[in-house]
Amino acid sequence: MFFRRMTDEEKKNTSKAVELGFIFFVVALSIHSLYAYLKHSAFSSSFYILISGLVVFYVSAFVKRKQ
Repeated sequence: MFFRRMTDEEKKNTSKAVELGFIFFVVALSIHSLYAYLKHSAFSSSFYILISGLVVFYVSAFVKRKQ
């Protein structure tokens, strides 16, 4: 196999990194979407990327909880 099993510490560190990355992209896309909306009075592609990313995140979290 190409991948080995992660230790508990590696899982915890990966989870923290994913959480921080998710928060960064949500904040960055939110700020850019708000700026573009105020400047052009229309939604930009970053808004649609933000919304679709949030939908994918919450739907996948919901599906994983049901399994």
